[in-house]
Amino acid sequence: MSSSDVPKESSRSILFQFVLFPLGIVAIAVAIFFLFGKLASDEQSIPDYLNEVRSGGRRERWQAAYQLSQLINAGEAKKYPNLVTDVEKVFRAAKEDDPRIRQYLSMVLGNLGDRRATPLLVEALSDSHPETRIYAALGLGRLRDPAAVPALLTALSADEHDIRKSAVYALGEIGDPRAVPALVQALSDETADVRFNAAIALARFGDTRAIGVIREMLDRPRLDRVAGMRPDQKEATMLAAIPALMKIAPEEAPKLLGPLSQNDPSLRVRAAAVEALRSS
Repeated sequence: MSSSDVPKESSRSILFQFVLFPLGIVAIAVAIFFLFGKLASDEQSIPDYLNEVRSGGRRERWQAAYQLSQLINAGEAKKYPNLVTDVEKVFRAAKEDDPRIRQYLSMVLGNLGDRRATPLLVEALSDSHPETRIYAALGLGRLRDPAAVPALLTALSADEHDIRKSAVYALGEIGDPRAVPALVQALSDETADVRFNAAIALARFGDTRAIGVIREMLDRPRLDRVAGMRPDQKEATMLAAIPALMKIAPEEAPKLLGPLSQNDPSLRVRAAAVEALRSS
């Protein structure tokens, strides 16, 4: 994760980062970066950080796992083609350690893009720490391995809504049609961002059953009633919903996007609505 824990590359990824991570996790990660972190440009290398995770003190170990995730995001892993095996060993050894180690290493395994890590992350979906299960699902989403679909479908029955929404997100990233019935069911979840993830995922399949939730995502007064939803999250939700609408129900664009293009308080939402209407 970057210093804000929210990627800037697209509205879709911003939405999913917001809905995947409980705000407490985001706040912790930001604090980690500013209070303890070193920038990825520092002299320490991936092997240095991995050695710290193996043998450092209690605080140093999870900090090193976080920094390792930063270096992997920077593309440094290409220098170490067999890194996944070493990370897996450390991941397994940390099962009884500070859970943050396995959480950040889940991100590392996902970012490596090596599907040999799929079984380990699937196993972590049953971890006793809910936050570790969230990170494991995110890692599986980044791997996009269809072999993870059955376990992620099972995770959709979790009581913790953060686990459900991370599983929905991962299923959407994988794009396996076996997930469609469960994603349709998730459109009725009591938690808004579970519904939002499900709708975006179904839109990728061109499934028009997502349209009701897509309308909800474009309805700012309704978003205003979602407890705890910040203005930037509302904006990100609407930005993600616009291309989904254009894929599954472009005929509704004038009605839904016309008012947004003129009156929405967000400049980004207005611009995205104008562009979608222009291209329709």
